Order: sequence, then C-alpha cells, then structure tokens
Amino acid sequence: MLTEQQINHFQTFGFLIFRQVFSPDELKTINAEFERTLTEAYRHTPFDGTRRHWVRTMGPDTPFFASLLEDRRFCEPAEQLYGEDVLGIVSDANRYVGDTRWHPDHHADPTEDCYGVKFAYYLESVGAENGALRLIPGSHKNPLHTEVRENLSQLGLEICNVPAYVCESEPGDVVAFDVRCWHASWGGASDRRMCTMVYYHNPDTPEEEAATRRRATNSAKEPENSELPFSIHRAIMSHWVANREGSQKRQRWIDRMRELGFFAPLEI
Repeated sequence: MLTEQQINHFQTFGFLIFRQVFSPDELKTINAEFERTLTEAYRHTPFDGTRRHWVRTMGPDTPFFASLLEDRRFCEPAEQLYGEDVLGIVSDANRYVGDTRWHPDHHADPTEDCYGVKFAYYLESVGAENGALRLIPGSHKNPLHTEVRENLSQLGLEICNVPAYVCESEPGDVVAFDVRCWHASWGGASDRRMCTMVYYHNPDTPEEEAATRRRATNSAKEPENSELPFSIHRAIMSHWVANREGSQKRQRWIDRMRELGFFAPLEI
C-alpha cells in the first residue's frame, strides 16, 4: 500500500520508484519467461538489433507475467491512485533498440484520452548513459503537458539535454508513472529488455467513457501494427480472457473492457 507521502509525490510529479520489488527467484522466472516467449513469438523474424520486438505476456507460456496484473504489489497502488475499480489492461515484454524519443503515452485532457499508471521494469541495470527511463516531472498535468508538446520540438535539444529526472534502476526495481507523463530514454543498447503493466482509470462520466472508447479502438489495433502474426495476439488474449483461474478481479476487468471495445478486432 502507498503511504500518503507517496501518493502526494505521485500526484505532484507523476511517478514513483520502488526498489527491489522482485526477489532473485522471481527475476529468474521473469528472465526465463521473457526469453522463451519473445523467441517463440518471433521465430519468423529473430531479433537482430534493428527493430523493436514486443509481445503481450498474458498467455499460457508466461504464467508469472500474466499473474502480475493481479499482484497486490501493483494492483493495490493502482487502485489507490485511480480508483478501486481501476482496470488492469496489459502486461507486456519488449526488446528496445536505441533511443526512445520524448513522448507521452496518453493526452492530458481526460475528455480526449483515458489515463492511468504504467509500471515499468528493466531486466538489466540502466542509468543516464545507457537507456534509463527519463521523465519530465509534473508533465502529466496541464498546462505543462501541453507546453511541452507545443515547444519541445522547437527547442532543438538532444534527448539527454531536456531537463528531466533519470530513473536509474537495477533488476528488481520498478518505476510507476502516469501514462500522461512525457518520457524518453537515451543511450540504450540494441537489446534493452523492458517489461510493463498498465492500469486505466475506469471512466465514470460520459466524456471520459467516450475518450476511453477511442483509446480502446487504438489499443485494439496494436496487433495490426506489429510484426507478430495476428494469430499469436489472438491466442494470448483468448487465454487471458478465458480466465480459467476464476479470478473475480480479472473477470470484472474483462467484462468492462469488452463493454468499452478493447477486444473488438480479436473477436474474443
């Protein structure tokens, strides 16, 4: 559970860092599932350091990854920050290549986009010179969010020269940040292994619901824009939606996500 100080820090700056959340044994499991699922998913185009590889980790081959959305270490802070009915959206794994430009995942205006929290963790040590996550504190809120959008490209600054907080981390550490925060990375290796979990605020006004439905439409198209065969995406999400474990929390998420249109193209 988050302390009042942690909640105030997150609401003010848009992020928190948790040290050594995962045990050594859990990291072994994470690494094994990561390598197995990325290798299997991309058998048709093995990683060569030139293009990012991404896959959802919610299928039968990644049981530990798939369990993390419902892990109290993550879902309880998400519920504290965004409401007890927060929605667990995705767990995924990535092999990143090179720098990542400055960007927010979502727009700051709640009538234009939904909002929530992303938990990110690296499987290698990362710092300022080799790809650590950089965040512009407070950029999850307007007017700063929009001011960055309007002015950043005009400033002509290298990624590393934009005033930001560098989230140095070791394997086992987790960074939680509002998806509306501007963030980037610089100097990373061609195989920067990063995993994330995302939770969205459950919309409670007509305007928020309309914005979330637009996000759901875009999210549902992600498989179409990746290099993975559609059948892989569908199999992973079909397994998660089947909810064979009978989790009440997951079923609530599934039912609401289906209402909002997150699964439409997958037909599950």
